[in-house]
Amino acid sequence: MRTLNEEIERIKKVMGITKNKIPFNYHQHLIEIFSSDDSELGVSEDINRDESKTDFLEKLNNNDFETDPELFFNSINKSKKHKEMLSDFSVEDFSGMKLFKVSGYDAGYALKKSSTDEYDEIVSVFNNSDVKGIGNSLIRSAINNGGCYLDHYDGFLSNFYENLGFEEYERYEFDPQYDPKGEFESKYGRQDVILRKHKSC
Repeated sequence: MRTLNEEIERIKKVMGITKNKIPFNYHQHLIEIFSSDDSELGVSEDINRDESKTDFLEKLNNNDFETDPELFFNSINKSKKHKEMLSDFSVEDFSGMKLFKVSGYDAGYALKKSSTDEYDEIVSVFNNSDVKGIGNSLIRSAINNGGCYLDHYDGFLSNFYENLGFEEYERYEFDPQYDPKGEFESKYGRQDVILRKHKSC
């Protein structure tokens, strides 16, 4: 099994990431959310995180969620490293969605209405808690609660979502008109937007 640093370096190489091209923090944050490799932790810290992860997963599997829009908004906006990758939803926007913030943790996701007029589009997946390696569990929970569709920027998440059964059905090239100051491109490069549907839907 690769160590966390080895996996980060592998992904950087595959994506052609250099220090001058794309800042490293965002990709490190993705690894923290979606990797289960805690091999670099000390023993006591590892035990504490194992206990927190067990508690987190128990609540997730039991659908123990907090659904208050303002609470969800405040929790997701604790994100610092990858805010540009999250849709900019307001408290009012979240009021019109089904919200799934795991009780007692700053982590969760939302389901918004898609073109099917059902709450089946997975949005705002986030983890600002100290529990790592929960990405798979969050997405599987979203699927179990009706999630069928999602979109994301190409890169590390492409393989992640493919492995979870999400099939690409449309793709849009990066459009500079939506980034007039070039801030997104300077941080992340020209990433395609990929639309996916779960194979079970």
